[in-house]
Amino acid sequence: MRKPFSLAALNLALVILSLLIFALVLSFFLSFGLDAAQASWHAKEEASLNAYIVAQLLDAQQPVTADTASTLFGSLPYAPTYLYVTDSLGQLLYSYRKAERGAGRGRGLQFGLVENLTWLEVKSGSGELLYRYAVNLPTFSEMEGNASLLAAAKRILIRALLIALIVSTLLAFLFLKPLKKQSRNLAQALDRMAGGERTVAVESKHVVEFDIIANAARTLQETLKGEEKLRRQWAEDIAHDLRTPVSVLKGQLEAVGDNVLPFNEERLVLLQQETVRLESLIDSLALLTKLESPDLVVHTSMIHLKPFLHTFVQRFEAEAAKRDMHIQLPSDDALLDADQQLFTRAMENLMSNAIKYGLEHSIVQVRFTSNAEKSAESLTIENEGTIEESYLPRLFDRLSRGEAGRSSQGSGLGLSIVKAIVQAHRWTIEVESNTTTTFTLRFT
Repeated sequence: MRKPFSLAALNLALVILSLLIFALVLSFFLSFGLDAAQASWHAKEEASLNAYIVAQLLDAQQPVTADTASTLFGSLPYAPTYLYVTDSLGQLLYSYRKAERGAGRGRGLQFGLVENLTWLEVKSGSGELLYRYAVNLPTFSEMEGNASLLAAAKRILIRALLIALIVSTLLAFLFLKPLKKQSRNLAQALDRMAGGERTVAVESKHVVEFDIIANAARTLQETLKGEEKLRRQWAEDIAHDLRTPVSVLKGQLEAVGDNVLPFNEERLVLLQQETVRLESLIDSLALLTKLESPDLVVHTSMIHLKPFLHTFVQRFEAEAAKRDMHIQLPSDDALLDADQQLFTRAMENLMSNAIKYGLEHSIVQVRFTSNAEKSAESLTIENEGTIEESYLPRLFDRLSRGEAGRSSQGSGLGLSIVKAIVQAHRWTIEVESNTTTTFTLRFT
């Protein structure tokens, strides 16, 4: 396992690495830039020196002799490494080597003519060869003063980079120290939340990213508090709902076993009803757990809503009739791509709630909309009656029940299952409750 690094260490390493990369890039460009500048300077100086030599030879009284050449080149405006001048026949007129200015004809023969030199020609206007000369101009860095200047510049650059590295490291350390403290405080606060504390104070920070994390931590803490409260309430509700059928079954069976109550058909029906109630509750919990699993696969197919709804509402006609309620369906048809089993379960829960909590002697309306291709876009179930406003924000919470629901049988799983089915299909569900209560499934 790789050893983790602290935020401060990583940022400090990043600062140092960035400065080193900057130094390398700067050195690279300075090196090439200086080389190019020196090459340009040398070319210009060499061209000027050649033009000066040619002008001196052509402007002098012809023919140029050795004595004349010594006068012409006795004070050069440039400092070549060497300069040799001959006439058209190769006779040496002038020779110069560094530290040997005005060396004279004899020493020129000794030092110059034996070397492999590049000779340039000087011609008259008619093209007649008059003189030849060989010259070499040292590069910028080969000159003693310039070489010292470049060496000093390099030393200054290296020192500046070292100072910048030290200062940057110090400033980065001073800047990152409070950031490290803030990140450590946030990490400790999150650890305390993970340990079960729900009253952890998370301070806002001046750094935007830390402030975002602090706000998210506070939101998470409030959400966890709400979830835990809801879970405790759910545990109480589900324990009560499970305890009731189990207690009834246990009491009835014990009474029958002790011959206190007779085991007859009426007793058997009662036991079966409690068993069905218990089984339904367990099945609902199992289904919700399955729907909330990330491995859930939705198997969709095309559903014709008109025949589906007509068949579907027949299962609720008797229940609606007990409360003198009527179910109205649209006359049009539309196609819906959905998992029929899951869609049926969602519709069952919505329709059951509409009949159970709607007003007696009222109408439950089912409507849907479709596009030009007859694909369903939304479906609405509306009943007369309202839901208490304080309960609306928690309507789809898992195993949450309103005041009206607590006085009737049920676990509060129905709408949680509906929402899970809707999310599994990537649909949305909306609820409005004024004079009527409307649940709207949106498929697009």
